[in-house]
Amino acid sequence: MKLFKSALDAVYALTQYVLFVMVAAMVAIVFAQVIFRFILHASLPWSEEAARYIMVWISMLGASVGLRNKGHIGVEAVVMLLPAPAKRAVSVVTTAVAAVFFSGTIYYGIRTLSVVSAQESPAMEISMAIPYGSIVVGGALMALYSIEELANLLTRGGRGMA
Repeated sequence: MKLFKSALDAVYALTQYVLFVMVAAMVAIVFAQVIFRFILHASLPWSEEAARYIMVWISMLGASVGLRNKGHIGVEAVVMLLPAPAKRAVSVVTTAVAAVFFSGTIYYGIRTLSVVSAQESPAMEISMAIPYGSIVVGGALMALYSIEELANLLTRGGRGMA
C-alpha cells in the first residue's frame, strides 16, 4: 500500500506540473491569437483548435486533481444525519461506485479511441486520438485515486468521496 501511495503521489505531482504547463501554453496561444487577429490582422488557423484541445486535457486532468483533493461537490445533508458506521458505509459504497464509473470511462474511452484514431483535426491535422486520449488518461487517474481512497476507507476509515 505504501508503494502504491508513493507512486500515486508522484503521478499527482507530475499531473499538477503538466496542468501548470498546459494552462501557461493555453494562455500564450490565446494571447497570440488575439495579437495576430486584432493587431496584425492575420489569424492563426491552428490556435483556436489547440486552445480547445488543451482545455479538454486541462478539464480531465484537473478533475483528477480535484478528486484526489476531495474538492468535488457532494450532497452531504442526509449523510451527516447518519451514525458514524452508516457514514463510513455510504463513503465505501459511493467510492466503489465512483471507481466502477471511472473504469467504465476508461473502457469506453479506449473504444472511442479506436474509432477516432484515424480521423484528423481540421486545422492542426493531428490525430483525434490526442484530444480523446484525455478521457482515458483522466479516467485512469480518477479510477486510481478512487481505489486509493477505497483502500484508505477499508483500512483506516478515510474521509470518503461522499
